[in-house]
Amino acid sequence: MPSPFSPETREALIAGLPAAEPDLLVVGGGITGAGVARDAALRGLSVVLVERTDFAAGTSSRSSKLIHGGVRYLQQGDIGLVREAAAERGTLARIAPHLAVPMRMVMPTFGRGMHMKLAAGLWAFERIATVTDEERHVMWSRDEALAKEPMLAPDQLHGAATFIEYLTDDARLVLANVKSAHAAGAVCVNHAEVASLAPGGGTTEATIRDGLSGATTRVRARVIVNAAGPWVDQVRAQAHGMDGRRLHLTKGIHLVVPHERLPLRHIVVMQATDRRSVFAVPRGAVTYIGTTDTDYGAPADYPDVTAADADYLLEAANRTFAVAPLARADVVAAWAGLRPLLHEEGKAPSEISRRDEIMTDDATGLVSIAGGKLTTYRKMAERVVDQVCDRLGRRGLECRTGDLPLPGGELAATSIAEMTSRLTDRLPRLAPPGAERLVFLYGAAAEELIARGAADPATAEPLTGLPAVPRAELQRALDDEMALTLTDLLERRARVLLFDPRQGVPAVEEAGALAAARLGWDARRTAEEIDRYRRLAASLRDFH
Repeated sequence: MPSPFSPETREALIAGLPAAEPDLLVVGGGITGAGVARDAALRGLSVVLVERTDFAAGTSSRSSKLIHGGVRYLQQGDIGLVREAAAERGTLARIAPHLAVPMRMVMPTFGRGMHMKLAAGLWAFERIATVTDEERHVMWSRDEALAKEPMLAPDQLHGAATFIEYLTDDARLVLANVKSAHAAGAVCVNHAEVASLAPGGGTTEATIRDGLSGATTRVRARVIVNAAGPWVDQVRAQAHGMDGRRLHLTKGIHLVVPHERLPLRHIVVMQATDRRSVFAVPRGAVTYIGTTDTDYGAPADYPDVTAADADYLLEAANRTFAVAPLARADVVAAWAGLRPLLHEEGKAPSEISRRDEIMTDDATGLVSIAGGKLTTYRKMAERVVDQVCDRLGRRGLECRTGDLPLPGGELAATSIAEMTSRLTDRLPRLAPPGAERLVFLYGAAAEELIARGAADPATAEPLTGLPAVPRAELQRALDDEMALTLTDLLERRARVLLFDPRQGVPAVEEAGALAAARLGWDARRTAEEIDRYRRLAASLRDFH
């Protein structure tokens, strides 16, 4: 059994950094850094991963939460990316079936020509990619589309093209990779910032600042991988290694409305005023709408969502659906993520390639990775670790990440319904949708919540105002998921900041008390954490 991924583990790991001298230091705990750390540790390399704030705190908890099969890349003519995305979607469904939930995506058609063009395009996609019979596209007539997705506006509707995409939870996917890396021997630490990098003598010395205590320590590593997402250029500057292309950040925003205001049964593609495709996704008690693609300047922890951003998406939704017009007042939360793309002169944000690129600075040896997509994170990590192995003279170490289940992924896709039923039976106070939510977030690890509830019935009780969230879930996150702040706990572990219509605010004091008891906070620290979370929740409903 791996050691717990606990606050106490973190303290011990930080204390051991000066003596660690790993083969590899990974800077950045988003999906790319987590994937690199897992791959390298499973190949037998010694690995340290440090994340400035919390795992997945940046772009990797702000994506559209879709594992694309590659249809969207066919239009761009990138056949290689189509094949890679389709293959990687299948791999994720195998190693983490709970985090790759198939959902039908519906593209309304407006005219016979559009209908036939989409049918031909999907047929071509299925010839290029590997698609199972049950996931092949289906074309709906107008009557079928209105019967199966009643919210569609009937005006000018001809029918719909439908195909399967996969819904995931990006932050939970990151944490699964981090915990797998930890189990394989990697040192993974959140709230630990790289304050400086000093290359030289075949190794690089990094000064690490503890974001909670302010204390600093040092670690020397043979290779540094810069997987800092939107902050890649800042890390390159620290190492005085800016050879190669610079980043071009673009912003994608999503709006969250209560599901009762937009009660969709499927993911629905919409067309915005500039003819870009956007979409609406039902998830539990909410439906979210996204996404934009606009230029952004310097990276920020919480990029702003403007009134113009919101109106752009709301206008598309109001033209697509037969519901009372959605307004900003209907939005219960919003999020914005920054895409760390590589600059291409003269190209608009939506035209810039989503392909990843590895940049190695010859003077410092820093290996930086930028671009890429959530769907293909595992292959991105494999390419990075292949280069790391070359630099270390450790060629021939095979990538194993496509063969071994992620934590929670031991659950076969066919057993998801059985696990949901078990949770409903064993945690009877849990609201019925709560069991589905727990299996989605935790997979086979939901058994641990059953065990906690059996050992202490009080932990099986739901949190105040959150009937789908048992207390055991927060206790597990505090004990074995390295949640160190209230925002870690409610935003990226339990996922209620974005996916509860009230953002988890009714439970914030109870959650704060649980965290305080486990983490040793005094009354002042507890009040600060509660206030910080409330202000963050309010800011995600405030458009300027």
